[in-house]
Amino acid sequence: MSLYGRTDSNANVTKAGRGIAASSQAKQIVFVDETEAQLAVNKKRGIDGPGWWSYFTYTDCEGQTRHKVEKLVTLCNADTNANETQADDTIAADVTSTITITTQPTNQTTSSGGATFTVAATATVGSVTFQWQKRATSGGRFSNVSGATSASLVLAGQTAAATGNEYRVKLNSTAGATEVISNEVTLTFGT
Repeated sequence: MSLYGRTDSNANVTKAGRGIAASSQAKQIVFVDETEAQLAVNKKRGIDGPGWWSYFTYTDCEGQTRHKVEKLVTLCNADTNANETQADDTIAADVTSTITITTQPTNQTTSSGGATFTVAATATVGSVTFQWQKRATSGGRFSNVSGATSASLVLAGQTAAATGNEYRVKLNSTAGATEVISNEVTLTFGT
């Protein structure tokens, strides 16, 4: 735990606003019972016991997903699934779920300016969710592509300046599986 009881999934202390990209989400209040508190995926998110938690996830400036939690109320002997809601399963998973990428995206070459990157994945419990990311040819870090939340990323209007741009997709599940990131692929503009 850091100052004010907040932690991130890598146990790094971050000061408010530093290292947090514009994609930050609003905090949510979730209930975690005894069973949920024991799951490794919840522990990785910083949830270390039953009770009520303030939680949010964000993409940092390096394109990595981070989890911030604050325990609001600690419960001893919390009934299993006493306040169970499926709406919070993406945050406090109540079953172990894993994501498997069955088809990785591949490099794309375009002369028309259009290209499509596609990934295929399954989750053992719940549905897979997608967030495509881009790193420009000039280097730097991966950042989320706005609105790119499906299994395919369709690009249009690409020019020679886009040659070398790299793409990847972050995969999560509606049942709170540990995030998986695809291989990095490259866009090439050809003639």
